[in-house]
Amino acid sequence: MRIVSFFSGCGGLDLGFRQAGFDIVWANDSDSTICDTYTHNHPETKLLIADFMDIDPQLVPDCDGFIGGPPCRSWNSKWKMEGLENEHGQLFLKYIDMVVAKQPKFFAFENGIELSQSIFKYVFIIFLDKLDKAGYVVKWKLLDAVDYQVPQNRKNLFIVGFRKNLDVTYEFPAPTCSKPIPLLHAIGDIIGHPTYYKKGEPLLPNPILPNHDLLIPNFTRYYLKGNRRRNWKRPSLTIPASEQCLPLHPSSPEMIFIAYSKWEFQTEKENKYRKLSVRECARIQTFPDSFIFQGSDIDAQYKMTGNAVPPRLGFILAKSIKEALADIHTEEAANNQTAQQTDSLDNTILVGYYKNKTHKNLIVKNGIYYVRSDERAGSIHKEDCVVRPKYLLLHHKEDAAFYELEDKEPTLADASFLKSIGFTVTGKTYLCFHLKHSNNVLLGTPKYNPNNFAPYFTNLISVIQPSIRTNKKTYSHISDECTKDKQ
Repeated sequence: MRIVSFFSGCGGLDLGFRQAGFDIVWANDSDSTICDTYTHNHPETKLLIADFMDIDPQLVPDCDGFIGGPPCRSWNSKWKMEGLENEHGQLFLKYIDMVVAKQPKFFAFENGIELSQSIFKYVFIIFLDKLDKAGYVVKWKLLDAVDYQVPQNRKNLFIVGFRKNLDVTYEFPAPTCSKPIPLLHAIGDIIGHPTYYKKGEPLLPNPILPNHDLLIPNFTRYYLKGNRRRNWKRPSLTIPASEQCLPLHPSSPEMIFIAYSKWEFQTEKENKYRKLSVRECARIQTFPDSFIFQGSDIDAQYKMTGNAVPPRLGFILAKSIKEALADIHTEEAANNQTAQQTDSLDNTILVGYYKNKTHKNLIVKNGIYYVRSDERAGSIHKEDCVVRPKYLLLHHKEDAAFYELEDKEPTLADASFLKSIGFTVTGKTYLCFHLKHSNNVLLGTPKYNPNNFAPYFTNLISVIQPSIRTNKKTYSHISDECTKDKQ
C-alpha cells in the first residue's frame, strides 16, 4: 500500500511502516536539517522540504494512507501552550483539510498527551468531530513505548482513523512485552568511549560506531531539578529532542536528592557524569545501527533522534493497521462472492459522486460516468468488473438518484477524450460506464454516505432504505445484517 508521510523528521515512523511492508512514496517536512538524513535512509521516497501550510493537496500523490501528524508544541507545557492561537496549532486544521481533500483509506499519527488532557481537551474534541464529519471513524489511545519493546518510558497520544465506508474494525495493539527492556540490553554492548565535541564544532565520521558522538557536558541549574539517571536494569527515561535535557548514561554515579526539584552530583565524582551519545539515543529509540544520522551539527542529530516515533513502535502500529485492512479486504471478497450468487434483488450497483450541478449535467448529457483507472487510491480497473453493474447511484450532499447502466463492458478512455466532451480531469486513464437513459429510475429511497467521494461497487439492497417497495416486492423484514450500511 502506498503511504504519504507528513512532518516526517528523520523518518522513525516511516521506517516502522516500511518494515511492515508499506511503500512510503512521498514525504514532507519544513526543517531542511533533516534532508540529508532522511534521503540517506529512505532513498526510495520523494522528500519535499516545504511549510505544510503552503502545500496544495494536488502536489500530494494519491495514496492509501497518511502517517505522521502535526507537532505537539502548541499543547505542550514546556512551551507557551498557545493552542490554536499559535501557528503550530493551526497545522492540525490544515491537516484535516488535507484528509478531506485526499480521502486516504486511513491516517495514523502521534502527538503529545497534553492534547487529550488539560486545558486543550475541548480542542481535541473539536478535531475529532471534524474528522468524524469528514467521513472517518477515529480511535485514539495513550501508549507507552516501553510496553512495545522500546527500552524507554515514553508516553504519547496516538490517533488512527479509517474511512467509514470501509467498515473497518480496529483496536490498538496490545502490549508486546511483559516486562520492560533494560538499558543493559539496549546499549550495554557499546563499550567504546564516545567522541566529544565542543558546541558548534563540526562532526567527523566515526569509523568505529557511526554517531557515537557527544557534546562536552554542560549541566545547567535546570538540569539538576530532577533525577536524570536510570541504572542498567531499568529502561531509559524519555529521549528528548534537546541535548540539554538528555538522560545520564547509566555508568554515571547516582545523583543525590536534596529537596523537591533539587538534585546534586556527587562532588568527588563530578567528572564521571556524562549524557548519552547520539547513537545511544538512537539505540534506545530502536533505530538500527545501519540508520545513519547525517550532517555536521550534533544538536540537529539529537533533535532528529528525540523527535522521532520509535521505529519498533511504528512497526507494531503499522502491523495492526495492515491486519485491520486485510480483514475488510477478505470480508469484501466474501461479500462479492455471495452477491454474485443472489437473485435479481442484489443487482450490482456502482456508487459514484459528482462534484457540482455542472458536472452532473455533463454526466447525464454525455451518458458517461467515469472513474480513475490508474494507481490512484480509489481507482477501478476492468478486472474489478467481474459482474457488470446494472445501476449507478449518483450522489452529492443531499441529492442522490439512480440511473440504469447499459449492459456492456465499461470502456477505457484517456483524459483528452473526456476533455473533448466538456469534462475537467487531472488524471491520464479513466474507466467509463455508460448510462442507458438520461432519466433517473425510481428504485427506492437512496441510502449512502454523503462524505464518501470514492466510487465503489456494492449490491442494490445496501443502498436502499428498508421497508421500501421495489420491483413489486416488499422488503419490510430485512435482517440487520443485510441492511447494515456498508459504506
